[in-house]
Amino acid sequence: MKRFLSALLLLCSASGMLSAQTNSDFYGVFNHIGVNVSSGTEGIGLAVAAPVTPYLEVGMGLNFMPGLSMKADVSVNEIKTGHLTIQPNDVTLKGDFARTMGELKVNCYPFGGHNALFVSAGLSFGGAKLVKLTGHSDDVQNVIADHPELKDKIFAEIDKYNVQFNEHGDIHGSIRVNAVRPYLGLGYGRQMPRHRVGFRFEMGCQFQGRMKVYQGNSMVETSDLEKASDDFSDLIKKFTIYPVMKFTLTGRIL
Repeated sequence: MKRFLSALLLLCSASGMLSAQTNSDFYGVFNHIGVNVSSGTEGIGLAVAAPVTPYLEVGMGLNFMPGLSMKADVSVNEIKTGHLTIQPNDVTLKGDFARTMGELKVNCYPFGGHNALFVSAGLSFGGAKLVKLTGHSDDVQNVIADHPELKDKIFAEIDKYNVQFNEHGDIHGSIRVNAVRPYLGLGYGRQMPRHRVGFRFEMGCQFQGRMKVYQGNSMVETSDLEKASDDFSDLIKKFTIYPVMKFTLTGRIL
């Protein structure tokens, strides 16, 4: 990753040395400012950008993921107390995906001002809480009411994480990723268009690392049991990168 980013910046820097020969009057060093509004897998985005040379452009912005949600039935552990074995029913958990993320990007245009094809590298930051988890089980609430000694021993099983119920049968937790995530992408169109209004398409990925389950500010303990199988568990197991696809309306204000 570091070698790729270094090579990309070196290519753009070398290309920038030739910028005086092509389109240098328009794509000068921070001589224009572009504003962007986007929609895609990162949510609704707002960004500003400026050229450095015909081959190089920098941008920064914010992405707001709306309150999308999903639900899944999650297994509850078997509880043994004395000679009694209790198996509560599965609990339905709700996952809310609302979050806000910042971004810093460097866009390299290999063909300079002659073509808007680009390769992008940068960082996405903030929005480490990918999913907010909530749920309630009447079964668990009744078990704890009848057996108070079991209050800290009943869990919902997500992947290999044991997510604890409180004494009211409620679950509160979150699925989190790295707070700072490298980004690579490619597409067509400039964040700072030559004309007053333009369009841009981009696809890429954030390298977010393995997802982890938290309650409060502490990571939930894992077990050695076989991994659970449900939609939240599948999300944790399969997605170490976050796919990015966005369509952007671009404008030039200066």
